[in-house]
Amino acid sequence: MQIVVALSVLLVVYVETAPEVNHLIEIDHQGREIHMDVIHDSVDKTVIAVIGDVSKYKNGIPTVNSMINNTGYGVLKNINRKACILTKTPVPMGTDEKYRIGFTTEVHDHFLKIVPAKMLYDDVKALAGERLASFCKDYTTLYAEVTPVNNHSRQKRGAENVQEIGNNWCVFSGCSFEKAAFNAALDAAEK
Repeated sequence: MQIVVALSVLLVVYVETAPEVNHLIEIDHQGREIHMDVIHDSVDKTVIAVIGDVSKYKNGIPTVNSMINNTGYGVLKNINRKACILTKTPVPMGTDEKYRIGFTTEVHDHFLKIVPAKMLYDDVKALAGERLASFCKDYTTLYAEVTPVNNHSRQKRGAENVQEIGNNWCVFSGCSFEKAAFNAALDAAEK
């Protein structure tokens, strides 16, 4: 009888901690349809988002994103550039139901200001924890300050001040950054 009870307890623990995978389609404020697979674990408080093909959108950047809710940090992992952008998580972890809905127009826009200094593995580990440090271990990691974008109060810039913007997406979030600042910081870090 003790063996049956022990196996039942182990089975319950395993089921409660297994991550769940859902397909989610986000339609952002510009009408762009972003497909992603979202792997989330409510017990472990982690989310990984694998972003589908965004090449059809101007300056769309495909990423694999990881968020550790316990530390409050997340990364946008650009596999093509072998780079991670580490930020404070701009949107808190959602409920299981939010990841299961399959379709959403809830997208919070953010701007990332890239800090032009490479972070070492130990720096990432100290700031954001072992998991994110390991997730970006062989990648150049840059920190970015994240701020919400208020679309209604954006000032129109003259043509001479227009910067080329890179666009990343994550679960319930869209993050933009100046591509020139990112490329300069990445180039300097790789030297």
